[in-house]
Amino acid sequence: MITAPLFIIFLLVAFAMIKWGNVHPGVLAFGAILGLSLASTTLGGPILNGIESGMTAALSAASNIAGGAR
Repeated sequence: MITAPLFIIFLLVAFAMIKWGNVHPGVLAFGAILGLSLASTTLGGPILNGIESGMTAALSAASNIAGGAR
């Protein structure tokens, strides 16, 4: 499922798209509705798991680069 950190990242990206990307809020709302409808299908679970595992791998790599994992 969608975790709180993933939701916060999505909100930050949406805010940046509206503020600096010249995207209308209605377009993002429509995208959110489509995303929620996709999440309710059988394809939603694997997509969300892939996003979360990709984010975990990216954070782990960033932590290793920064020397956080000793």
